[in-house]
Amino acid sequence: MKNLKAIFAMIIWTAFSVFVLYLLDAHIHYREIIWAVATSISLLIVHMINMIIYFTITGKEPYKWFKAS
Repeated sequence: MKNLKAIFAMIIWTAFSVFVLYLLDAHIHYREIIWAVATSISLLIVHMINMIIYFTITGKEPYKWFKAS
């Protein structure tokens, strides 16, 4: 259940960040070097925050493949 909560939170965060990039017209200026670098850095930050969100919500649960009997 924690995995689903984490994935849902990641989807919300990613959708918000893509919406902000769309409002800033990043999809129009992708051929300009400054815009391309800024967009790539922002997408890298979005990915890093997604990882933080996932591991904050799930904790060590993703590493437990089998329950101890």
